[in-house]
Amino acid sequence: MTVVRFPIERRQPPRLVPLSEVREHFGFSERWWRYRIKEGMPVHRYGGRLRFDLNEVFAWLEARS
Repeated sequence: MTVVRFPIERRQPPRLVPLSEVREHFGFSERWWRYRIKEGMPVHRYGGRLRFDLNEVFAWLEARS
């Protein structure tokens, strides 16, 4: 009997960045981003601070265009 071992997939947790880095990466003003957050853009809140996964933000923006 042969045992086939599948490689273990090791995923890195998503890097969560503050709004200032989202603005630098994508552009637009802070006001524009605040409107997108109110429209339902994915955001993670930790201790009252907003954090974003750039991949989720990109996917959300692509879905809306």
